[in-house]
Amino acid sequence: MVVDPVLPPGERIRLYRRRAGLTQEQCAQLKGCTASAWRKWESGERQVAAFSDWIEIARILRVRDLYKLTGLPVGELPDEPAEHATVPAIRAAMTSFDPRLAAEPDVARLHRAVETTWTIWQERRPFTQVGSMLPGLITEVRATIPVIDGPERACLLRAASMLYFLARAFTKRVGAHDVSLLAADRAMAAAIKADDLDFRAAAAWNVGMILAEQGHVEVVQELARDAAAKLEPTLSDGSPERMSVFGALHLLRAVQFARLGDEHGVVSALDTAEDVAARLGERNDFRTVFGPTNVGIYRMWLAVELSKPGEAIRQAQRYDITTVPSVERRFSHYVELARAYSIRAEDVAAIHLLLRAEQESAEELRFNVEVRAMVRELLRRESPVTRIELRPLADRIGVLR
Repeated sequence: MVVDPVLPPGERIRLYRRRAGLTQEQCAQLKGCTASAWRKWESGERQVAAFSDWIEIARILRVRDLYKLTGLPVGELPDEPAEHATVPAIRAAMTSFDPRLAAEPDVARLHRAVETTWTIWQERRPFTQVGSMLPGLITEVRATIPVIDGPERACLLRAASMLYFLARAFTKRVGAHDVSLLAADRAMAAAIKADDLDFRAAAAWNVGMILAEQGHVEVVQELARDAAAKLEPTLSDGSPERMSVFGALHLLRAVQFARLGDEHGVVSALDTAEDVAARLGERNDFRTVFGPTNVGIYRMWLAVELSKPGEAIRQAQRYDITTVPSVERRFSHYVELARAYSIRAEDVAAIHLLLRAEQESAEELRFNVEVRAMVRELLRRESPVTRIELRPLADRIGVLR
């Protein structure tokens, strides 16, 4: 088949899919992603972010020559960033057969250390520093749990759950999804052992965050629904922490509804989260940063997911996200807003937002495969106006070769 050499990658995916006699839904099922994600690849709203994804798409569409499918030379195809230098030690700490304590167990000190590490991660986002702290903490938690009984045990298990929340968040951000899923499972196990409903629900949210990243939309939807249903009858006399987790679970549900193309479900879940946030105000229970501003951020994200970039831009103007205590939330907000502008081909604004994201976390920008894909797309249509800022940015994140 002869393909127009200027045809964009998304159009090529559509062309070869039709040649293969497959629907978008069939391709999405074979790929293990949502039909919404596949549609966005074909429409150009979202770029294929990883080389491994291109390989899988080529296999599904039975295209042997990757250049014919992508229209891109090998040197311009996306790559997967190298594993962060701290991940092997984290993986080893998570899986070591016989973790040992270097000193007498001290639950109170361990709890403080976990909280301090979380604060460093949320407020400053130093990847190497936090990644270097995690192996020692994981080893200490694993070695302490078998030797602590009595009143201290529940406190230890809660600290362990929060530590595994952090390990999940960190390893997800650097693409070590095997470690991330293991950490999320460990967090749930610790919460169950602690017999703490709030921690169990927060752990369900935590598991959902990594499963959603891997495309398990229906599984996450069921998990978040069941956890929220377990909390709901107890909310009238429950703590603010419980209400906060309930709201966060509805934000997670809203994302899954968006990926399923269910706008009614999105609106319902967002409205529930907004009602809870209005009653609570700004909080950071279980490090979810739940509150009115976070709900507003999600409204913007989900407008992008539902192919409404103009609505996303309007939503973004309603909130001051500079007050949000989490670097990750501010970073993700700028990236998603950049994507909204990129979809509208308003490239100057998109680049400006990416530069704002870089100010929040330059290291995360380099590891974010969606950012790398977006920058490649911006390079393909660069102009003299955008080149002066775009080229140096592309070089800093390793896209410009």
